[in-house]
Amino acid sequence: MESDGSNLNPKPFGMSYCQFCMRKFFFLLCLSLPIFAQQESLRMVYPFMPLGINPAMAGGKGVASMTGIYRKKPLFQGGITNTASSQQYFSFDMPIAQEKGGIGFLAYNTDQSYALVSGGIAANLGLAAVAAKNIAWGRGNNIRIGLQAGLNQYPIIGKSGTSVLGGHYGWGLQYERADLQVGVSSPANSFESSYGSLNKPLYLTGQYILHVSQHTLKLGTLIRSQQESTKADYYAVFWMKEKLGLGIWYQETGSELGSKALLGSLEVALGKNFRVGYAYDFLGESTAYYPAGFGSSASTERAGFHQLFIRYEIDLGNGKIAEFRH
Repeated sequence: MESDGSNLNPKPFGMSYCQFCMRKFFFLLCLSLPIFAQQESLRMVYPFMPLGINPAMAGGKGVASMTGIYRKKPLFQGGITNTASSQQYFSFDMPIAQEKGGIGFLAYNTDQSYALVSGGIAANLGLAAVAAKNIAWGRGNNIRIGLQAGLNQYPIIGKSGTSVLGGHYGWGLQYERADLQVGVSSPANSFESSYGSLNKPLYLTGQYILHVSQHTLKLGTLIRSQQESTKADYYAVFWMKEKLGLGIWYQETGSELGSKALLGSLEVALGKNFRVGYAYDFLGESTAYYPAGFGSSASTERAGFHQLFIRYEIDLGNGKIAEFRH
């Protein structure tokens, strides 16, 4: 954890020592309560990093691809005390064996991965390797099969030490034909369920690309089934002459701590192999909880995550670098 809690609930001027200890006790008690049905933050950034949802996508673009995301709120100074968050994500994947397979990895460093009952923030680090196999049949039909395995560092409250390493595994299938993609995956299955609280989420995805003159419109959905709960996301991204992409993403699965999100995104293609982008969550909020005696108070303000995105791709000599990749 980045703090032992002493800075999260400072002793106000004039408060008795007994009152201060009571507030501290109830604050720590709330932190020790279970965490339920949250998804890893890596699954929330799929608009710019879809490999985090389905490992079967590794190497599917035919190029060596590197993606980085910086996620932060507020973007500059300000906001409710102790609710600021800064997160970093990175992915790499490439085809192998003459595009019959793919390999890659995912890495992330976040300080806000799970919603504690008290409203606190828990740290999380993760690294995962991914591999995929492509099976082609008929004319233009492809089935991709993917596997994933990795480690996560979870914060531990009320136990010796501050964190513990926990392993996870995942799998994915994806069918591709021309402009159609349909996938099913379960990328976050923790070996230690008491640490991850991930409850083996299952994702179903579908995407279709419409061509309108020199422009394209990407339409898609993501459905997540987890712990007897099913939620759906919908998105549309309009690309103007393969130069500028404007998107809207309604995420019922949540962009932050399980809350609904409405992302507006902007992408700019700077040549065939370099792209930058930005997204903002218009429904995002920051909430700070202040336990006091047997009650508590909360302060909430509108404060969504800003996401800065960069992607660089390397030509592998197969001609795929010249194709536009949505």
